[in-house]
Amino acid sequence: MYMPTDISYMISSDMAVYPGNPFFRMNEIQSIKAGDSANVSEIILGTHTGTHIDAPSHFIDGGMTIDEIPLDRMNGKAKVIDVTGHGDIDKGFLSGCGIEADDILLFKTDTSLRWNCDSILGEYPTLTYEAAEYLAKKKIKMVGIDYLTIERPRGKREDGRSVHKSLLGQGVLICEALNLRDVVPGEYVFYCLPLKLNGADGCPVRAVLEPHEAV
Repeated sequence: MYMPTDISYMISSDMAVYPGNPFFRMNEIQSIKAGDSANVSEIILGTHTGTHIDAPSHFIDGGMTIDEIPLDRMNGKAKVIDVTGHGDIDKGFLSGCGIEADDILLFKTDTSLRWNCDSILGEYPTLTYEAAEYLAKKKIKMVGIDYLTIERPRGKREDGRSVHKSLLGQGVLICEALNLRDVVPGEYVFYCLPLKLNGADGCPVRAVLEPHEAV
């Protein structure tokens, strides 16, 4: 029997959030202990909290929002690619990965070995600008990575260049902060379901992998 693997991080008040984004809070509104008929809570969080998906509108003015993205763009056959020990993901590395149109690519980098959604990192592997443009031209569906952002650290960015814009501008979705620590590279079926938020630029997701053979 095949068991699905949850590759999303627990959302909690002590988790890391991208600098400038709101922290997660959950406030009790009604309580059975206080005499109310039910427990009801209010949650406050950013659209890019924890394991989340970026809609094109995150970086592209007028781009597609979360509620407009077809489900088949976020779900389906996926390849988990091992990039540990390699550093940044460049075009040369990708050219040997057999990438095809409509692929969902999830990159397991060295971040998976040292990060648990508990801190902000000053250094982390990501895509080079040329790699992002290469994937956009390949017309893949989605890129996933194991840190809060697929963009380079702020001090290492080149003016006018953006990994997010290269991908989202060509309709390639981005899923960030995936927990790939215990995932063996290979082919899977990827399930990624954000809330259907009207007009949202992103949304936390429950991301799940299932062995391809199970389907």
